[in-house]
Amino acid sequence: MADLIYIVDDNEINLKMVSTALQAVGYEVETAHNAAEILSDVDTVRPALAILDVMMPDMDGYELCRQLRSRPETANLPIIILTTLSEIDERLKAFEAGADDFIAKPFNPQELQARVKVLLRRFAPPEAPAVPFQAETTAVFSLRGGVGVSTVAANLSVGMAQVWSEPVCLVDMALINGQSALMLDVPLRNGWSDLAGVRVNEIDSEMIQHILLSHESGLRVLACPKRFEDAELLGVEQVQRALNLLKTQFEYLIFDLPHDFSATTIAALDAADRIVLLLSPELSSVRSASVALEVFEKLGYPSEKIKLLLNWTFSGKGLARVEIEKAIKRKVDIVLPNVGDALVSALTYGKPPTFQDPNGPIGALFEDLAYHWSKESHRSSAPQIAKDGYKRVRDRARARQKQQS
Repeated sequence: MADLIYIVDDNEINLKMVSTALQAVGYEVETAHNAAEILSDVDTVRPALAILDVMMPDMDGYELCRQLRSRPETANLPIIILTTLSEIDERLKAFEAGADDFIAKPFNPQELQARVKVLLRRFAPPEAPAVPFQAETTAVFSLRGGVGVSTVAANLSVGMAQVWSEPVCLVDMALINGQSALMLDVPLRNGWSDLAGVRVNEIDSEMIQHILLSHESGLRVLACPKRFEDAELLGVEQVQRALNLLKTQFEYLIFDLPHDFSATTIAALDAADRIVLLLSPELSSVRSASVALEVFEKLGYPSEKIKLLLNWTFSGKGLARVEIEKAIKRKVDIVLPNVGDALVSALTYGKPPTFQDPNGPIGALFEDLAYHWSKESHRSSAPQIAKDGYKRVRDRARARQKQQS
């Protein structure tokens, strides 16, 4: 049976244009001229997705979106906001209201069809694994802010999702001010907030799947709490319970950690198979990395669990690599070169270069790194159905081998 799309617009011509575009590719359509109509019958109609116009007389699309989000029956309904306004603040209003996408009018019918298709695929319920997974877990960490922890975590996660057909999840552990959803341009509609105040024994696998966000790459995201007070209600036992459940639901987990050694941070570090410790080529960052290494040793983490990533966060001269290695008494494993505007653009628009430009230097680096830090069982044999990311990694490896020979 075809998916049913519910369209709300007080303009008859707009309703006809949107309906025609969607019916042309096989969707069923239900229409309403105002918010009252959809609110009265959406529970019985049960649409797969809703498209809301902003400019309506009784209740604008933003408020209607909020109303739908407040109802348990439609809290997870995929919603697209359609408007003639295209400014950044209007886009932010749409996402703050709980919309999943934003399309400016006049729209291209093919773009609308594609956006609807992507959203429906993104919010399709995941199939439960026949056998529980045992996730390979990577924690990205630094005591020093501004060195790119969230950037590395987001791009590494997207790289994993693009290389493998296996389930991958990015877990934002910065419970006070996490940015993972924003960096991936994913509306913050669910996340850790949904576990605030929930008893530990009531948290189960179905609840965890319900609160995860979805990215176009196939990556799932457990986002930071929406409100500061929700973070205060999250205890370490709830966090540990969630992490343990996630380990059985995904092949790969990546933790985006805050710059501290709080109880929840240590819970994530304990659960990690690999800790990527970030530093930049300046004195305070090197000092912070040295302190972190001392704490890791006291916590009993084996040296091989820790990988040092030197992120050249600024253009120009910094501390030499050899000086850094001498100061922290261990080798740097990975150097991330300065890429200037590429990351600035990614941060501005929520489009990680690994997703937006996987063939570019930074995108290729993260895809290759994702492959390098994958399970040996996955790297030892080619997948039956190779994803585009896997093919890119393979082709780059062959090109390097050819160059060396």
